[in-house]
Amino acid sequence: MTALLVLNIVSVRWSLRLLNVFAVVKMVTLLIVSFTGFLLMVGAIKRTPGTNWSRGFSGTHLDARSFASAMTRLFWSWEGWSNVGYVVGEVRNVKRNLPLSLGLAMSVLAVLYMLANVAYFSIIPLEDIDNGTLLAAQFMDRVFGTTMGQRVLPACIGISILGVVMSELFGGGRLMYSAGKTGFVPYGAMLGEIHPRFGTPVYALLIIWALSLVFLFAPPPGQAFDLLVELVQEGMWYFYALTAFGVIVLRRRLPRYPLRRFRSPVFLAGIFGVLSFALGVLQFYPPAQIPGKEDPSVPYYLAPLLGVLFMALCAIPWYLRMWRYVNKTGVQLLAWIDEEEQEVLQMTEED
Repeated sequence: MTALLVLNIVSVRWSLRLLNVFAVVKMVTLLIVSFTGFLLMVGAIKRTPGTNWSRGFSGTHLDARSFASAMTRLFWSWEGWSNVGYVVGEVRNVKRNLPLSLGLAMSVLAVLYMLANVAYFSIIPLEDIDNGTLLAAQFMDRVFGTTMGQRVLPACIGISILGVVMSELFGGGRLMYSAGKTGFVPYGAMLGEIHPRFGTPVYALLIIWALSLVFLFAPPPGQAFDLLVELVQEGMWYFYALTAFGVIVLRRRLPRYPLRRFRSPVFLAGIFGVLSFALGVLQFYPPAQIPGKEDPSVPYYLAPLLGVLFMALCAIPWYLRMWRYVNKTGVQLLAWIDEEEQEVLQMTEED
């Protein structure tokens, strides 16, 4: 992580190039798994087929909590898509490239993930799917042997995880930089600074790096760390909902905002906001009782409850900074919007 931090500070160009390398490794790994699964299904590779397809959905349970939990894990595996919004300042021709890159990337990954799951389901017995071992490792181990399953594939997965860390540093650093530059963070002027030589938000990147280390090493390993991860995962639905509803509000208040380079369909934002809020609420629904499976030692409602409490506590610094501080000092934290509007209008008139 520290090496990735240094690269993010020193060079934007090489950071993006390394991100592309990590993405290629992930895509190639998914392609190998997906194509191998396809060859197994058509009989090009001779292996004893599993019996999962003949079982259908026997032995499974459909309840609101399980559905919400599955959707949470699913969206968490796609979490990188939301980081795109943090780095639009680094994107050329945003109006064209943002929807193009998002649509193309999501479509390709959707197909690859679907084919990979078909491959897993075709080879790995249902009893071994939830045994704590990576599905991809089990799949490659059964098809190609221990070298691929226990050495090569884990290395590829490790590189993929480095890509996630890299994207979080790159995107999170820009988010922290924007918060400091606009004054949303108290004493955040330093966070809004750009290094004169490297052209990167050094202090913002350092804060993201330090916070990551705290969350990584402060909780004891085991249930405490898993609870922290679930708290972040299950609480994200409310932020997604607020973001979607915020888009609708801004579209109504500022229907012709000159700096809006990309327009999201309002009805899609509304559907996504409602579904996100519903999935957040469903986390409190009791899970189905599965015979023979031990109940978790941590109550099912603890992670979503802590997530809601944490968001409620966030309202305190938001009020102190965005309302009390503004009323007391007269500082307009949103004045930058008018300034950028005037710059855009002036550039338009000059053209």
